Amino acid sequence: MSEMSADLVSAVRSMIERIEIDTRTPAEHTDDALWEALRESGFTSIDVPEAAGGHGGDTADAMSVLTTITESGALVPYAEHAMLAAWLAGSAGHELPDATATIAVADADLALDADGEQAYVTGVLRDVVHVSAASVVVALVPGDGDRPAQVATLPLDHPGVSVSAGADLLGASIGDVTLDRVPAIGVAETPVDAERLRERGALVYAAALAAAARAVCDRTVQYASERVQFGRPLTKFQAVQQRLATLAALATMMEVASSRAVAAGDGNPVLAEVSTAVAKVVTSLYGHAVAAAGHQIHGAIGFTSEHSLGRFTTALWTWRDRHGTEREWASALAGRILDDGLDPWDLITGTVDDANRSTS
Repeated sequence: MSEMSADLVSAVRSMIERIEIDTRTPAEHTDDALWEALRESGFTSIDVPEAAGGHGGDTADAMSVLTTITESGALVPYAEHAMLAAWLAGSAGHELPDATATIAVADADLALDADGEQAYVTGVLRDVVHVSAASVVVALVPGDGDRPAQVATLPLDHPGVSVSAGADLLGASIGDVTLDRVPAIGVAETPVDAERLRERGALVYAAALAAAARAVCDRTVQYASERVQFGRPLTKFQAVQQRLATLAALATMMEVASSRAVAAGDGNPVLAEVSTAVAKVVTSLYGHAVAAAGHQIHGAIGFTSEHSLGRFTTALWTWRDRHGTEREWASALAGRILDDGLDPWDLITGTVDDANRSTS
């Protein structure tokens, strides 16, 4: 961990200690006090270019904040706003307005037309996460043969906007946004296409899954150390020791895969892509086993809505399919090896040669 990341983690932990986090599951609301503290402290645009109103930091620094928030159990739109929406807007040189944002990818039916200098958007944005907590949505409008991809920042409080929202297992809002000639706050071309945004989303949620797994592991070890059964702590029973060892190994594997993908993100784009694929496969695949081990050792108490364990195990269940399932990313990784000729040994050692490989 860099000195900057360590300072950020310390600052975020200090915020969390001062703000009560309600970890009941499903959550009744987002942790607004923590979210405002993060926004006011400037922690929501760490790896956004300075030209777009950000701090120009490293992705690893921003990920350290995401990891710390996730391990606390807080429910805030950090992934959608800071890691995705602000990043996407920044790729087009745009600074987000002073409002909570979320992210969306438009389908082919979205219409973007202009009346003079004002652009208007009509269509539907589907499965928008934290849609009820956001004031604006940053939408990627994929390009075609004649037009590059564009970023459109859209207000959600316009009369032409209709939101149909439910909630995921954690309690975060998720739903569809219908746009009827809604004036865009800003529209600009971006080098980011839908696949690149999906890759970024997979990287973000791999890190979040790894952090949730670490929280499950730490809380389970603590519980097993404190819980006395038949006159001795659970950790004294060999079967429990073996289960804890498996849990710790899985959580560590998820962390290593995630951290390696984050480290690869600022370099070779092919290595970044395959490392993200590996991280998403590992974290999505083994998140279920981590949750199962945590609940098995906690017993019935871990399934109560008031117990904090549920916040993290539910996150593992909810996030594993976000921005691609393990099967989808495994297929993408297999394509790189079988179709593009990527040497598995180069993948294992991190020595993928970008110069001789296609990044399409």
